[in-house]
Amino acid sequence: MKVDSPFGPAVESVPLPRSPLAVVVAQVRFPLVAAIAEQQFIAPFQERIRSTYSDLKAEMETQVTFTPDGVQVKEGSRVWRFTESDGPWEVTLSSEFLALSTRSYTNRDDFLTRLGVLLAALAEWIGPRTVRRFGVRYIDRVIESEATRETMTKLVRPEVLGTTAVELPDSVGLNHSLTECEYQFEEDPPSSLRTKWGFLPANATFDPAVEPANEDSWVLDVDCSHNERPFDSEAILSAGRSYTDRIYRFFRWAVKEEFLTHFGATQS
Repeated sequence: MKVDSPFGPAVESVPLPRSPLAVVVAQVRFPLVAAIAEQQFIAPFQERIRSTYSDLKAEMETQVTFTPDGVQVKEGSRVWRFTESDGPWEVTLSSEFLALSTRSYTNRDDFLTRLGVLLAALAEWIGPRTVRRFGVRYIDRVIESEATRETMTKLVRPEVLGTTAVELPDSVGLNHSLTECEYQFEEDPPSSLRTKWGFLPANATFDPAVEPANEDSWVLDVDCSHNERPFDSEAILSAGRSYTDRIYRFFRWAVKEEFLTHFGATQS
């Protein structure tokens, strides 16, 4: 099915055996709960998810600040990382947020089922009263020879390529191009959709969540979120469903049918 508008009803997923999806993250931010830093306090939360995320390790956040006097590094709060013993999913819990992430995404239903379990555990044990921000983020990355300007011209829409589709003389090469847009949605609660896309040179990134690649790459980063509202795990999960649908529709609009075929789709 061809998607002619970036906004509208959900569209059916097309599996991509060679999916360029690099990372998917859902994060719930809430007011500071200092006790989360204590091992004894988070133990009951661990028991609620340990059957799936059996490995746990503690880390300390590092805050890096750039000042006129140079780079200042300050140790932050404790972060708990829960992972599968033999899988690619990770749960991160700190005094101010809970996040679910993976670099080996399967499908929206699996993602939302996992998120629902975590939200229920958060509500039962931590019990935050307020959501500061809830967001879902999908980052696609095309690397190596597939990310050339000539190739991407065939794979993504002209509106997305923008000026990068302009023919260049042999003496000129495109090194870096990044477009950023933000859309606002009048709904309850109000939400926003932030998108970034473009070309990056080797060993470059625009965000810590996007690890630098050894080769040139093309990225599509789509983040849908809402800000403060009362904490309600069912309402958050419902928003998550809406946001994943919205993000996928934007992705399907941004790419051509040739993109799906290029990455292994047998039908679209």
